Amino acid sequence: MLPLPCPPVARRGPARQQTAHRGGGRPSLPQRPARTHRRHGRRPDRLDREGPVSRPTITGLSTSWVRVPLGAGRGGSGATQVDLLHVTLTDDEGATGTGFTYALTGGAEALYALLTGLIKEKAEGTELDAWPRRWHEIAAATRRLGKGVALPALSAADIAVWDLRARRAGLPLYRFIGAHTDTVPVYGSGRSTHAMSVEELIEGSRTYVAEGYDAVKLRVGARRAEEDVARVRAVREALGDDLRIMVDCNERLDLPTAVWLGRRLDDLGVYWMEEPLPADDLAGHAQLATRQGVPIAVGEHLHGRHEFAHYLREGAASVLQPDVPLCGGVTEWLRISAVAEVFGAVLTPHFLPELHVNLAAAVPNCAYIEHFPLIDEVLAETLPISGGVAAPPDRPGHGMLWDTAALDRLRHA
Repeated sequence: MLPLPCPPVARRGPARQQTAHRGGGRPSLPQRPARTHRRHGRRPDRLDREGPVSRPTITGLSTSWVRVPLGAGRGGSGATQVDLLHVTLTDDEGATGTGFTYALTGGAEALYALLTGLIKEKAEGTELDAWPRRWHEIAAATRRLGKGVALPALSAADIAVWDLRARRAGLPLYRFIGAHTDTVPVYGSGRSTHAMSVEELIEGSRTYVAEGYDAVKLRVGARRAEEDVARVRAVREALGDDLRIMVDCNERLDLPTAVWLGRRLDDLGVYWMEEPLPADDLAGHAQLATRQGVPIAVGEHLHGRHEFAHYLREGAASVLQPDVPLCGGVTEWLRISAVAEVFGAVLTPHFLPELHVNLAAAVPNCAYIEHFPLIDEVLAETLPISGGVAAPPDRPGHGMLWDTAALDRLRHA
């Protein structure tokens, strides 16, 4: 099993003081002191607010569709570009927040239409503290579209809301949510593809180790299973038993092959096996979990807490990889984390370390974030990683710095 942080200890408030009732009846609570008005020179019982309470309201939601080139095929998908939907929210006091979602292999038109239509209409005019209600209204209004379109679009607006709220509070997002830690482990994922030779796989992993990483992810599933086992074994033998090795199957296997492969990867000490089967094959993953010993990871193709909960209830996965720009935003990501904690599962969010570092630092059950360059070309700063560990930026909001010139240059709509 994957190591989990100690569960939080339930905190109890101070015991109620009880005083004996005269005559031996039920104990009674202490008498509350009488309130006095501040003009009598006594401290009031409640905070005295000076002037009206500010209730900022969203006045603008603008969306840019940006096409970011990836060069040669990236990761397991082989994508050569990412369609980024970049959102800017403005409130009635001029404060702003940014968010985004993305599409790797098509479908950005649907996301753009939702963001510039229904979501814009419902977001504008919403008070920031009423956003949770609006989130549910948008989710309900788009339910028949399917979660794979609606929740990624909603994610972009939701991330921007959380960024705006944290910036208004003057706090980094992870502290605004409630900091659990100040540093997060990172695993190396961006230097392995199906097309690489064994020597290239070893060298890519070796560079991560030289930089202080203690875990790397390799791609399997595009070759014969026997060849994949040999490739993983070569990396293990070259870099030793102290290195944690994960494998990503990119939904490429059938159940018998996954069982066969999982048993042999277990012998090599593989830390988790990611998406061995198509993500919508819940029953297959549940069977696989009982027939081999490597923990199963899923999440990049799941949307919303209910889909993650189904996997946990069936014992089909113990490592969850929610992607905040796809799963429903910060709001839903935090719910998924809470559900995972109930089942003793860990989180290792998918891609985008610059954003996920804030969420990982705000919850008790995140084992790693993933180093994988995806949108670096439109970032003015990538996440600094030292010795395989990263810290959230000490800036208000999510702290992501956008290269506005690159966003303008690559803008599609």
